[in-house]
Amino acid sequence: MHFEVSIMQAGHGDCILIQGDFNGQPRNILIDGGPSRAYEYQRRPGVLKKALQNIKDSEQKIDLLILSHVDDDHIAGLLSGFKHGALLEQLTEKIWFNSGKLIFEHFDKTCDASNLVDFNGSRTDTNVSGLTSIGQGVKFEDYISDKNIWQYELIKADQVRELFGIKFTILSPNDKKLEKLLIKWKCEEQSSLTSGYGNDYKKSFDELLSNDKFSDDESIHNGSSIAFIFEYSGKRLLFLGDAHNNVITDSIKALGYSEDNPLLLDYVKLSHHGSKHNTSPEFLKLISCQNFIISTNGNKHGLPNKLTLARIIDQFPSASLLFNYPELMDSIFTSTERSEMSKKTFTIGSCEQPFTL
Repeated sequence: MHFEVSIMQAGHGDCILIQGDFNGQPRNILIDGGPSRAYEYQRRPGVLKKALQNIKDSEQKIDLLILSHVDDDHIAGLLSGFKHGALLEQLTEKIWFNSGKLIFEHFDKTCDASNLVDFNGSRTDTNVSGLTSIGQGVKFEDYISDKNIWQYELIKADQVRELFGIKFTILSPNDKKLEKLLIKWKCEEQSSLTSGYGNDYKKSFDELLSNDKFSDDESIHNGSSIAFIFEYSGKRLLFLGDAHNNVITDSIKALGYSEDNPLLLDYVKLSHHGSKHNTSPEFLKLISCQNFIISTNGNKHGLPNKLTLARIIDQFPSASLLFNYPELMDSIFTSTERSEMSKKTFTIGSCEQPFTL
């Protein structure tokens, strides 16, 4: 009944693999694919390609692929993995993906071509606009539809889905966030990350918390991110993608949870790589958890924000922060801070290797 979670080292992006025997059958669930180099870089296999090769060698499949949203650091590795007969094309059985085409149909609108994902893979890690949508040629939506592996229906808040004995409670996106995608994207347009480009690592916890005024992420694409509670065999994990904080808090409250009755979780994969605009004190008061995962190498936008980590430490003085790039800890925390946290039994650790639940 155990399963294993791998938070792969996909640079500044997300790439998560869940593996185990679910209802007595070996299953592999992939959440996002990181930037393109997570699959292959300079003709060398990346972490995703290596993992997929192991799955193929074991004569298994990717039973479910969840693409949270279409920002480059979540989708580009997947596009590489499907291109020209690559491993994802060979292995993928089912996809959950809220494509532009599907969203426009949901609102009974004619789809603008700028909302379709280019399958040619012409974009590179050095040309990241935050929008994987512009391009000519074969469209990813049509490709996965023709392969009969795309579950062609919106994944959105208020849904509960059962698959392989796993319960997926969808918290994001909601209709309001999806509707904001109904625009024509321009090639030069940048998404509003609201995370900044510097970091806040020189400030102390007290400095950060004393001036803490939460403001929500404004990125339209992040607002469309699929986020869900993953529940199996008495274990609960919260995978937040880059979801907006206000959508997550509203969804948790709608499930009947509150500060007096918090949502009990074993692990939380923090939204948007630990951005201060995606994890509010209000959200933290609605949950009870001792393990928080930060998925990034720290090379983009000053993430994670130290303020996010200070909020967690303030709310959960006995919890653990788990980095898939543990060397980041030395950049963020001073030796004095680490010593003080150890006295409070707070742990700063690594999820560099897979962990079992």
